[in-house]
Formats: sequence, structure tokens, C-alpha cells
Amino acid sequence: MMRKFILASRFESLLLPSLSQNGPSKPSKSLFSLITSSFGFSQNRACSSTPEQNAKSTVLVDYLIGSLKFSKARALAVSSNFAHIKSIANIDEVVRFFKALSWSDAQIQSLAHRRPTILFASVEKTLKPNIMFYQELGLYGPCLGAFISKNQNKLKASLDRTLKPCILLIKKVHNNDGRNRSDEKVNDDLFRTITRCNRIVQMKSILEENIRYLESCGIVGSQLSTLLLRQPRIFGMHKEKLKEIVSRAVGMNFTIGSRMLVHAIHCLSCMSIKTLNGRFEVLRLFGFSKDELALMFRKSPFVFGISEAKLRWKLEFFLNHYNIDKFLLVRYPILLTCSVEERVIPRINVLEVLKSRKLFKKDLSFYKAMCISDEKFLEKYILRFENDAGDLLLAYNNQPPDTSER
Repeated sequence: MMRKFILASRFESLLLPSLSQNGPSKPSKSLFSLITSSFGFSQNRACSSTPEQNAKSTVLVDYLIGSLKFSKARALAVSSNFAHIKSIANIDEVVRFFKALSWSDAQIQSLAHRRPTILFASVEKTLKPNIMFYQELGLYGPCLGAFISKNQNKLKASLDRTLKPCILLIKKVHNNDGRNRSDEKVNDDLFRTITRCNRIVQMKSILEENIRYLESCGIVGSQLSTLLLRQPRIFGMHKEKLKEIVSRAVGMNFTIGSRMLVHAIHCLSCMSIKTLNGRFEVLRLFGFSKDELALMFRKSPFVFGISEAKLRWKLEFFLNHYNIDKFLLVRYPILLTCSVEERVIPRINVLEVLKSRKLFKKDLSFYKAMCISDEKFLEKYILRFENDAGDLLLAYNNQPPDTSER
């Protein structure tokens, strides 16, 4: 700043007439250019935009506000970023292309708001080939619109270099899981996978490498497919990070090739060591030993995904309110995943009626009663007892038994 001031003062005598001169003199054009360049601006930059540019900007702003429901501030921001755009013809072509696909106005607006750059993409070179690829996979009309509006980066990415190789690789994993599912169900899992982890379709080499590594750990077929669906983020990790998770699982007595390893990897990838230790500490406060905790984790790693508050509340219910044996939770930790309000309490009510009326000839298994499906529970513990089914249903719905005829 000081340097510019000194330069200005040096040239002041050249720009302004001195008192000794008879008349004013004009600085030369080259001298004026030298001075303006010293101050870091030019005649062109002094005037930031021409009337023609302003008119074009106004047309774009009006279109974004009127047709795509942009706020004025958002429209102005987008317009300033695309000041080089000479007309809205391409934008209008893009919008008409989306409408021809039977996308709703809300879907088009959502897509435009989240990724305005799509409005300036080439319909023929970029959008149409990508859309045709998704249509070949079974997505059409509003369903395709809903998918794209949530996954904007999957419309402008390179089809041959990025999208197609990654998406077909993900589909291959789901298709070869040994469950002999229809192409429609495979595609459903495919779209759910890439929706849950947008960036997975942009890292083919990492995706391939992690698939090979997990397969080498014995995670294949339906286990690999299920893990990819439920936790696709794992497949986008750097291999060293994934190896670290597997190493932690092995250190907790999971073996390579075991059926439970995939559950341990899933669980450990979702939480930090600090978070997992917090779950262990809650259980220790209720009297569980270190060996019991290790056994519970090996049996049901996903139990430790429960929040500390909910875990503490469930332990309080089972151990202190209902007074079940702690060993039952060690043996069947999956009980801690059951909803107390919607499953446990209604079924306990039924078991108590069955016990009080001695309707079962053998001891009732608390674990089996809690973990079977609703349909099987109704069939085995309620409907089979025709004379008592009414009262059992009342108990199941947390209502007192009907004693009018008893």
C-alpha cells in the first residue's frame, strides 16, 4: 500500500499541471497505462460488467427463480458463478429433457438446487448416455427421478471411466450371492447400496481391492452382499484401515473364515474404540465380567451398536425389574436388541398367563418366546389354546383378562 502511495506521488507532477506552466497538459496514454497498472486495475476491470452482461445475468436469475423456484440469493450466487453463460437455451433444454422422462417438478427442482452445474451439462454428450445406462438397469420415470435427485453426482460423472465399471462391479457382488434372486431384487439392492454411499461409485480400484481382501478373509456370497448393502462405506475405505478393523476383530477372538467375522467387522467399522469401551463399561456396572463381555461380543457383536442410554435402560429392565438371570443375557445377548415396549412386555404378559394357568407341560423358554417371529409367537403361545386365546390376546395387548364368565 505504501509503495503504491509513493508511486502515485512521484507521478503527480506529471499528471497535474504545475503553477509555473501556462496551461494544463494531458498525460500521455502510455503513462496513464503505466500508472493504472501500478495500482493493480485496468479500464476494463474498473467497469465490472457491461449492460449486455447484466441483461444476460438477469435473464438467468429470472429463470432460476421463476422456473426452478430458487431463492433470489441462491439464483444470484449461481448466476455469478456462471457469468460466462450467454443464454439459457441449454438450461431450458436440460429441464425439458428431465420432464420428458416423467420426472416431477419437485424432483427437477431438488436436483437443480443440490447440483446447479447439471443445468449446464450437455444433454446429448453427458445426460442422455448416463440416463440410458440407469434405464438399462431397470430405473424409469419418477423412480429414476427420485434416485437421481438424491444422487446428483451419478448423473454427471464419466460413464465409461467411473459409473459403469463401479456400478456393474457392485451389481456383480449382489448377483453372485447364491440366493438366486430376480434381476429386479438385485437391482433394488444395487440402488440402495449406491444411495447409501455416494462416493463408492467413484473409486473402482479401492472397491475391487477391498472386495478381494474381504473374500480372502472368508466373507463371500450372501455375507459379502449383505455387508455391501448395509455398510457400503467399508468398501470405500483405504485397505490399511480395513485391515486394522479386521485385526481388531481377530484380537477379540474372531477367526478368519468364521461366520461371525463379518458381524464383528460391521460393528467395529461403525464405532470408535472409545465408543465400544463405553458400552463395555455400562455392562461392567451391571456386574458382567471381562470374560462375559468377550463372550457376549463374540455371540452378538451388533448388540454393542445400541446406545449407552438404551443399553443401560434395557439392562435395568431385564435384571432389576424383571429379575432374569444375568447368565441368560450372557448366553443370549441378542435379547438386548429386542424392543421392550413392542415385543418383550407383551410377550412376558402372555407367558405369565400361561404359567398361572399351567397351560404348558414343560418349562417355557424365555429366549425362544422373545426371539421368534410375531406370527410364530401367536401360533405357538396364543392361538393353539382355544379356550384361553381371548385372555391371552388381551394380555398380549396389555389389557386385563375378561373375568365375566370365570
